[in-house]
Amino acid sequence: MRTIRGSLLASGLIASNVVHATTPKYCPTGADNVCFRFGIPQSSADSGSGNIYFQIRAPSTYSWVALGTGDQMKGANIFVMYQDGSGNLTLSPRLGTGHSEPKEDTSSSAAKLGLLAGSGVVNGVMTANVVCPNCESWNGGSLSLTDTASKWITAWKSGSSLATTSKSASISQHDDHDQFQLDLTQATVSSDSNPFLEADTEDPGSGSGGGSSGGGGGGSDDPGIVAGPGNPFAPGVGRTRRNAALVAHSVIMTATFAALYPLGAMLMPLTGSWIAHAIWQTVAFVMMWVGFGIGMRVAQDRNMLFNNTHTKLGTAVVFLLLIQPVLGVMHHKYFLKYRERGLVSYAHIWWGRVLLTTAIVNGGLGLKLSNANNSAVVAYSIIAAVCFGIYAIVKSWAVVRRGRQQGPHFRKSDNFTHQQRYPVGRQPYRPRNRV
Repeated sequence: MRTIRGSLLASGLIASNVVHATTPKYCPTGADNVCFRFGIPQSSADSGSGNIYFQIRAPSTYSWVALGTGDQMKGANIFVMYQDGSGNLTLSPRLGTGHSEPKEDTSSSAAKLGLLAGSGVVNGVMTANVVCPNCESWNGGSLSLTDTASKWITAWKSGSSLATTSKSASISQHDDHDQFQLDLTQATVSSDSNPFLEADTEDPGSGSGGGSSGGGGGGSDDPGIVAGPGNPFAPGVGRTRRNAALVAHSVIMTATFAALYPLGAMLMPLTGSWIAHAIWQTVAFVMMWVGFGIGMRVAQDRNMLFNNTHTKLGTAVVFLLLIQPVLGVMHHKYFLKYRERGLVSYAHIWWGRVLLTTAIVNGGLGLKLSNANNSAVVAYSIIAAVCFGIYAIVKSWAVVRRGRQQGPHFRKSDNFTHQQRYPVGRQPYRPRNRV
């Protein structure tokens, strides 16, 4: 029994040493064999400053791959890797300023990145073994080398090689991105030297997110995973919540503008009830503001508020629609008094149509901004096309029906809904001017 217990204890000590002696590896989901490794020398961890080591590895089919510290682009210290055109790599230190292309950091606090042995492009694989002596602080942020939940971001773009040694080269928008946390105390290594030479012999796709001690991680969105013993990685805090908010915003606004508003407009010719029309559109109006509020929060979290067409145009449409209920009430009162459409009636009708069409176009811009996949774009297009097709058919049918049902006992101007047809004899009494 003592022998077994001693063996188990020894095994546990060995496993513990492995956790702290090897470099944990993270491979984000959604990317093809893109992986990162991390190593913090014990001397740097003890002093709070000094060299840190990280590896960026990806197939050469990627135009660029980036790793950064922080939980969002704004204020992040970003390291971008791309090919230099001669079989080697360019590593560019950049600062994130928001939802826009990060620019080279040329300040005195810029990351002093060095490429180590084992770096280059071999057999279709880009490998950057990097040392950074000053990455614990930068213009706008800092990194504790003993943080048990340090925040990191990454992004990637597939495509042809940039083939440049310029650190300020322009890069196109990423295909996708990821966020994760790393327990740096589980990335400590004993020696202040390149810790990746042995790791480079592995296939870039082997493993998925965990260190050599196991535990996985791999970009999982399971909110129950936490950075800690046996698993140095965890999803970025709030990522699942932010993604859910983005989906909620998309679903609510699509349902409102592509379905509810058009269907509500059809209730007048279909039912002839202004009450049903008003109640339906009021529900859609409230849902619009709920979706708008969620969208504002999403845009703030992603640093996308009012720096792109989607958020500017969407805000304009929502606030311009505040006029629509007022125009509807004015139109209704006008018709009750004069039994015919007036200028305010057509303003109500066309104001709604123009803003509705604008909102549908803006929804497409939103899908593009969020890098939605093709299935989401197709689904949105089908929903919008079907609802607007039904709307056009119903409106056309209503016009034809009104033309057939007109008779001498109806005024010519009272021909657009059953609820709004009144015999001439029921015109409101207007006293004649007496001389």
